[in-house]
Amino acid sequence: MSAPTDSTFKFVSELAKELSSGRVELPSFPEAAARVQQVLSDESVTSERIARVISADAGLTARVLTLANSTLLHRGGAPVTNLQNAITRIGHEHIRTAALAYANAQLRRAPELAPIRAELESCWGEGIRVASLAHAIARESRRVRTDEAMLAGLLHNIGKVYLIARAARDVPGQRNFDERSLQPWYPSIGQALIENWKLPEEIAAAVGGQLESERSHEGAPDLQDLLIVAVSMAAQMSAGGAEDGNPNGDASQPAGQDAGQDAAAMPASAALGLDDSAFVRVMLEAQTDLEMLQAALG
Repeated sequence: MSAPTDSTFKFVSELAKELSSGRVELPSFPEAAARVQQVLSDESVTSERIARVISADAGLTARVLTLANSTLLHRGGAPVTNLQNAITRIGHEHIRTAALAYANAQLRRAPELAPIRAELESCWGEGIRVASLAHAIARESRRVRTDEAMLAGLLHNIGKVYLIARAARDVPGQRNFDERSLQPWYPSIGQALIENWKLPEEIAAAVGGQLESERSHEGAPDLQDLLIVAVSMAAQMSAGGAEDGNPNGDASQPAGQDAGQDAAAMPASAALGLDDSAFVRVMLEAQTDLEMLQAALG
């Protein structure tokens, strides 16, 4: 492993200052998506108010309606065409998911980030994969809400997105610095971003603690337990796909994960009540969820 350059040291130092001060903003994050996150931070906000904010951006409106009518969330009945009805149908967490998908698409198209478009596409695919696993685990275990699980999965590597985007802007020749040396920062950066957007504390904590594979605690299983398992499963699946020559496999691992870790042996899996047969069902359901999520979110 090559020694970090002076520019990388400077970059990491600036990140540390931003984290400690609470000033963490994703470069090129669309204003419309940021407004949605802000309005949803008010627990008493009405569907009418949310609809007014969303309708100010045609692209975001289309993304919300597409998700509301997706096979994943709506498996029958007449399609919804009214934005306010769509918001009522899918709830706040799925609105956040739609806004995040829209923001990520805009981020990938940002001219200033064109040199790292492939990396951003890879991060998005990784997020979709973990979101589908988290959704399937939540449905199987019935211990965590499926909408929160999906959003946490989609956000699990937002810290990686932030670092890649910031490095492209702030570190000359960013492709040459050692990205793996920054992997331990991914969860904490992601947690800081999520807290900055005033998303639910449970989601922020889950993203921040996603690599605590030996975590054990009293009481009912929570969102962090679920994300720990989903991230580990995604890493194992990616490694297996790459080794077997599967074109759908991706050799890149979710942030800092060791593909050798056995998700089934983790305390979090036991807490969620996942046995061998449950893992088989989750794998099959996640593949279906993945296809539906890709269709709904792009």
